[in-house]
Amino acid sequence: MLVIHTDQTGEVTQKDLDKARQAARDIDKPGSQIKAIVSVMMLREGRDVRNVSVVLGLRPFTAKAEILPEQVIGRGLRLMTGVGPDRTQTLEVLGTRNLLNVLREQLEAEGVGVTTTTSEPPRPVIIAPMPDRLAYDIAIPLTKPHLIHNERKFSTLDPPAFEAIYDQADLEEAFQINLKMEFATTDTKVHQADLAAGTVPMAQDLLRSITNNVLQRAKLPTAFAKIYPLVRTYVATRCFGKMVDVDSEAVRTHLRRLELQEGIARYLARKVAALTVETRTIEFEQADFQLSSTKPFSWRRNLPPLEANRTVFNYMATYNDFERRFAQFLDAAPDVLRFASLGTTEQGESSTLFRIGYLKPSGAIGFYYPDWVAVQRAEQGEVN
Repeated sequence: MLVIHTDQTGEVTQKDLDKARQAARDIDKPGSQIKAIVSVMMLREGRDVRNVSVVLGLRPFTAKAEILPEQVIGRGLRLMTGVGPDRTQTLEVLGTRNLLNVLREQLEAEGVGVTTTTSEPPRPVIIAPMPDRLAYDIAIPLTKPHLIHNERKFSTLDPPAFEAIYDQADLEEAFQINLKMEFATTDTKVHQADLAAGTVPMAQDLLRSITNNVLQRAKLPTAFAKIYPLVRTYVATRCFGKMVDVDSEAVRTHLRRLELQEGIARYLARKVAALTVETRTIEFEQADFQLSSTKPFSWRRNLPPLEANRTVFNYMATYNDFERRFAQFLDAAPDVLRFASLGTTEQGESSTLFRIGYLKPSGAIGFYYPDWVAVQRAEQGEVN
């Protein structure tokens, strides 16, 4: 959740300005963690966030409002990236009756079909373990993280021994964009110009940006002081195959290229992870946790909920019809003694916290949260 505060004129407050700029640059990237933006008087013209699928309008949207409904909805009408032309892209709009009425009138005048519904979505159900079903309880030992970054190993990293990922020949001239304008009908060149690049950032600013990118990818938010010198040494001595002067303007014009920064950060994050991640012996956080200790949690998906017989819970936390059929299969399987759907997205609320650590391709330590647990009858006894 990204919350951006604005003042009474709709301008982003100074303390949120950097955060808003960063979000505008990164929110459409596949690795962005932001799923929702909350703002006041901000989503007007010029906000080019493409991957928007839901717009929830909370303003009254009267005729006196400074922000027109069509401006707000326009934020969600850009085509999403990474979606093939054979897929239908849908924008879901929720809001006041006045907002929906104005939208219908304006969009239908433009030939855009609009469908609305006045029925409320189904109310959530509460999923909880049942005292009379303890025969179907399942023990899940909760473990401590077994993958860690050993920060004491940062000092052993040797950037000059890393691989070169770019060619120094690319740095011989300052990077600039050349704009050519042609008359398409006759293929005649009309004009040609180099786009003004503006002030080139200082080397420390560019290296700081790359370092922050490494830390974000490797999930090491507190290691800036240790990683920054490694980044500077690598860029200056090895990244381009030879020594380069990172303070020269020609080199800095290249270092500010986003694709080059991304490439360096991606490579270094993987190297840092490979050399500093340690696997610990499995230790238990709580060795005797039982599903019957799960706290009640609310569930809004795939309603009405499915009831099953061989589970300790009153309902099955299924996300879709496929999972519902899977639960029915388990409930009817003669060799499945008991099972449960864990409602992974609600594990923080329910305190189940059953997770398995793994190393992501980016170099970050991630956690996989299993959706299901089952106990099966086998020749050697019960198998979890």
